[in-house]
Amino acid sequence: MTHCIAALSANAGILLAWNGYKIWVDALHDEPTGGFSSVSPAIWTQMQVSSSFSPPDLLCFTHCHADHYSRRLAMEAKMLWPDVKAFLPEREFDWQFLLSGDEMKVSCGGLTIRFLRLPHESAAYAAVPHYGLLISDGTFRVLIAGDCEVASPLLARRLNNVPVDLAILDFPWLTLRKGRQFVETVLRPSHLLICHLPFPENDVNGYADAVRRAMKLSELPDIRILSHPLQTQTI
Repeated sequence: MTHCIAALSANAGILLAWNGYKIWVDALHDEPTGGFSSVSPAIWTQMQVSSSFSPPDLLCFTHCHADHYSRRLAMEAKMLWPDVKAFLPEREFDWQFLLSGDEMKVSCGGLTIRFLRLPHESAAYAAVPHYGLLISDGTFRVLIAGDCEVASPLLARRLNNVPVDLAILDFPWLTLRKGRQFVETVLRPSHLLICHLPFPENDVNGYADAVRRAMKLSELPDIRILSHPLQTQTI
C-alpha cells in the first residue's frame, strides 16, 4: 500500500505528495552554503513542471537559514501559484502564516500537520526559531525534523510516544551514535529517509559514504538516502 511519495529538491528540501495534497518543506533555497547543494535554475524549472509534486498546496519552512529558505524563490512560487499557503517561523510576507508558540496545528483535507518548535542543532543557533513537522492522515505519520538538535530530548517530549511511521532526517541522525540510538529506541520508524546531503558532485567531505557505513550499523528495517535532485521514494 502506498502511503505517500517523497522527493528531494536539494539539501533538506522535501516534496511530499499525499492524499491528493502536495507539501513542500524547505524545498526552495538557492544559495550554496558550506559545501552543500542548492536549487539551481534547472532544478527549479523541473520542480515547476513535475506533475507529481506541482503545484504545491503548502510551502513550509522549518527555519529561515539560507540552506533551507530563499525569499526570492518563495515569492516566485507565490506568483506562479497564488493560492499556495506558506508557513514560516519568521515574518517575511503579509500573506504567510507565522509559526509561533510551542506547537501549531493545521488541517488540510484529510491531513493534519503539527508544527513543533524544536531546538536547532548547535548552541550557536539556540535563538533561531525552528519547527519540525509531524504530518498524519490518521493512520500513517511522517516526521520531518529539519535541523533539529540530534537526539533532542525536547523532540521526544513533543512527540509524547506518538508513533512515527516515516522519519525524514538529516544525515547526522544516522552517522552519529547518539542519533542512531535515538532513532532506534525513541522514534522507531518503519521507514527512514536520510537527507541534507550534497549532490554527489558536491560531496567533497564524503558524507554519503559515511551514511552508507552507518546504515550497516543500524537495525532499522528500511533506510533510504535522498541525494540527487528530484530523486523520488515511494513509501
